[in-house]
Amino acid sequence: MENLPEEKATDILHRYPPGGYKQLLALAYPVIITMISQTAMWLADNMMVGRLGTTQFAAVGVGGSIVWTLFAFYNGLISSANTFISQDYGAKRYRHIGETVWHYIYLSLISYVFLIITMPFSSIILRWVSSSDEFTSYGNIYARFRLYAGLPAFISFSMAGFFRGIGNTKTPMFIAIFCNAFNILANLLLIFGIWIFPRLEVTGAALATLLSSVLSAVIYLIFVFSRKYNTVYLTKKFYRFNLSLFRRLIRVGLPMGVQFFLDSGSFTLFGLVIARMGEIQFAASNAAMSLMSTSFMPLVGISIATTTLVGQFIGAKLPEYARKSGYAAIKLGLMYACFTAVCFITLGRHLVAIIIKDPEVIKLGAKILILAGIFQISDAFGICSNGALRGAGDTRFIMFVGILYAWFLFIPLALLLGVVLKGGVVGAWIGATIYIIIYGITAFLRFRRGKWQSIKI
Repeated sequence: MENLPEEKATDILHRYPPGGYKQLLALAYPVIITMISQTAMWLADNMMVGRLGTTQFAAVGVGGSIVWTLFAFYNGLISSANTFISQDYGAKRYRHIGETVWHYIYLSLISYVFLIITMPFSSIILRWVSSSDEFTSYGNIYARFRLYAGLPAFISFSMAGFFRGIGNTKTPMFIAIFCNAFNILANLLLIFGIWIFPRLEVTGAALATLLSSVLSAVIYLIFVFSRKYNTVYLTKKFYRFNLSLFRRLIRVGLPMGVQFFLDSGSFTLFGLVIARMGEIQFAASNAAMSLMSTSFMPLVGISIATTTLVGQFIGAKLPEYARKSGYAAIKLGLMYACFTAVCFITLGRHLVAIIIKDPEVIKLGAKILILAGIFQISDAFGICSNGALRGAGDTRFIMFVGILYAWFLFIPLALLLGVVLKGGVVGAWIGATIYIIIYGITAFLRFRRGKWQSIKI
């Protein structure tokens, strides 16, 4: 066993009663704040772009969805950093962590090369769903700049996994708040041409995201390679490519990448189907999706904290506390989900009106938010249970269930209820609601059975 020379006094794994709410909240609240700041940035982006017009708003929504789908595989692959580093940390293998960090940097570089190769697909998809040349032009501009931001985004994501894996969720929080605030300011200046800056509109929104991504990656690397973390984890030591370690990262991360990609792909296809229904329908769906991030992101924050705690307890060979942490996360997620459900059902019109002023969009978006309120509880079960399963390395089950339900339940139901039976955007979202409810129940049952406690990575 290795001794940890620094930060022992602030080690969340030992400071609080194991597996309880205090320990989970101490780790989760900075991640939740991080997710809320990300959500606030997205809402601000949508509000600003929404002021440019319905066509710009819908085009940016489609372009952003396509980019998110192309990012999703690599984000899932890289998100395994939290699993590996938290288990090494729990097992007190501190000197192994620096090598793992470097291999996630290598993985980020390789991922970016493949991402750029897929760039032409964004234009092809945009032309397929386009309602006008103007729509295609706006969507292409936004997607291109967002894809250029892939490398800094991947590096930031993997470095955030390092900090969260060692139980330091505050550093990613401060970096996210600073960079998201920078993004909002850059959006304001570049979209509308305030002060000495030109009015770039959609191009300005995309450029602001690119600049904030680069800033985030630079700050993360400065911290990771600082003397403080190098002393403990040997982050500045150059590590040659270790094929055996890389294979382990891929073995655990690949199912997560496939699941992220196909899950995001199903929602992108869902969005493209709605986009073909018309700009009003897609704008309403996009506005509702932006607001759903308010509920979704804090739950993701709890899930990430759960991944860290479960990974640390598994590494420390304390599976009973890993299970206890998972249940604490699910209960906490359910309390939050109840609150957001009430808000979506009772305040839908007012919430959509914050983003866009078109009366037709507001009316339709409010109906979608009622459905969102209905599936909030099951979504909390699914997201929080998945966090625990990922911490243990149980990624193959998540992948298989995610693929099965997304492509053989969600998409067929959305097409049947929205297109075949002519239920429109509301019918399509009823299909999404059924899918989310069933998926949440399945993920919780997998966690409850406890097979994940014996998985070796």
